[in-house]
Amino acid sequence: MSLSEETNKKIADALLAGRKIEAIKLYRTETGQGLKESKEFIEHLTDELKQEFPDKFKANAKGCMIFLAIGLLGTGLISYQAYQWLI
Repeated sequence: MSLSEETNKKIADALLAGRKIEAIKLYRTETGQGLKESKEFIEHLTDELKQEFPDKFKANAKGCMIFLAIGLLGTGLISYQAYQWLI
């Protein structure tokens, strides 16, 4: 089944924004395919988009690492404060 131009754009926009689950839901709604087939299609499309727009995906990865680093730093600070309180 072919997708409308509007749906293609919505799916691509979702993937470029890092919203893979949203893209799968859009594809499933439009095509009526199952979860497995939809996930496989979206993963294939993601690979194609990564080749076409590699800078878009690198930016998302950097953002995730920043949040991870902040989370780990916050956890470390809380643990240190709890340790100091126990001493």
